[in-house]
Amino acid sequence: MHIESGPTTERKIRTTLLLLMVAVFSVWFAYDGFVGWPGQNQKEFLQIIPLDERPKAASGPTYPHITEAEENGAREAMKNAITSSQQRDALVKYFGGPPTYENAEGIHYFGTVHRVMAKLEGGKVAEIVGRRGQRSNYDLLFQKYLSGGLGVLALYLAWFVLRVRGTRLVLDENGLALNGVGPIGWDAMKSMDISRFQKKGWVELVYATDGSDRRLRLDEYHLARFDDIIDEICRRKGFENPLPVKSPATADEGAA
Repeated sequence: MHIESGPTTERKIRTTLLLLMVAVFSVWFAYDGFVGWPGQNQKEFLQIIPLDERPKAASGPTYPHITEAEENGAREAMKNAITSSQQRDALVKYFGGPPTYENAEGIHYFGTVHRVMAKLEGGKVAEIVGRRGQRSNYDLLFQKYLSGGLGVLALYLAWFVLRVRGTRLVLDENGLALNGVGPIGWDAMKSMDISRFQKKGWVELVYATDGSDRRLRLDEYHLARFDDIIDEICRRKGFENPLPVKSPATADEGAA
């Protein structure tokens, strides 16, 4: 007698689908946090640029650190700048690089969530104004954290899927072995707890080892040949069988 069983097809499909779903959402949230939502903000910021100038403005540098605090800081940095050249130098020094774009209306610095514009009058900065994008820095961080959390969960699920697909139970003359447990000899098998089978779909094999009793759960959702395994254990040990009694026709078909 030799019965070998792997996992059920249903369990393999469900665990794999769960893994794929979590992985897809992780990538989706990462895209929103790093690419999609900053891109939405940039499109919004470009609305203040004349249509024919937008392609050039879109290719300019972006400064992720720009927030409302940098807008206020830029005003402070401009206090001692008198000439237009000094003003531009002060902005470059403060923001850490050249403007995203400059035209007759102003000097523009775009961040991922906020933009700052130095309005020009007669070639000199007359006013510093700013505007936050529709997606805030908190929105972007939240998406990134969600992506990271789901990424960790996806790694765990990948390990779990591999473990599920590696499920192997062997029942033979040496007894029962399941995923590194056993073999549990036939003489060591003491009873079968079937009290939770109707509601939970699993039984517990009670067996003796090292002077104490232990339990091994056998789940019909986990094992493809669950019925054959339970039938054989109950037949050989005389335990109460929780499975429905097969009709003679069904039994003959199974044997065939």
